[in-house]
Amino acid sequence: MIITCPSCSTRYLLPPAALSPAGREVRCARCGHLWFQQPPDDMPHTVDLIEPTRAAGGGGSSVGGPSRNLPGPPLTHPRRGAALGWLLFFVVLAGGLGSAVAFRDQVVEAWPPSGKLYELVGLPVAAYGLALANPTTERSNEGGAEILTVNGTVRSTIDSERPVPPLWVSLLDDQGRILRREMATPEPNLLPAGGEAHYKVRFAAPPTEATRIAVTFGESP
Repeated sequence: MIITCPSCSTRYLLPPAALSPAGREVRCARCGHLWFQQPPDDMPHTVDLIEPTRAAGGGGSSVGGPSRNLPGPPLTHPRRGAALGWLLFFVVLAGGLGSAVAFRDQVVEAWPPSGKLYELVGLPVAAYGLALANPTTERSNEGGAEILTVNGTVRSTIDSERPVPPLWVSLLDDQGRILRREMATPEPNLLPAGGEAHYKVRFAAPPTEATRIAVTFGESP
């Protein structure tokens, strides 16, 4: 299914299995907005099946129903079987999720769009075969105006050449809201195996409410 962030309209591909039948909270990897995502209308729901009451005796009949001349089948314990089935399902699911979490960098390397799904559930990944180092900041004054300079590094995590996409450098407040953002173009834009690229962004008169910096991979607007 495709979900859309209500704040910045960024769209994500999310497997319906990642949502419970009642829905769950998700977070936008681009702007940090948190919202409650309802499951799709066609998502399967569990229902309780109630077995009809049998008439006493093999030849009796229920009120208003057709006569029966055969005894009913022996009663089983469907709840015990259903519980065992759900237990096996969750064991297999937990094993699959554990592998997906432990090897998430390899999963993203093989299928880059999956990086957005990991980000939605708060798991950091080396997206696109690249890793972002923590940026450094420097404040200065030019002509009476305050300048905030952000420097950072992008490192290759795979054994082959990899192009470097542009980056969004965002200034956030205490609630994670984006106050200002600028696009950075790392240099060089093609990294060899294990290589590094550097970027720099300058914010003139940065907002006083800005308390955090977020750097994410993005596309040109």
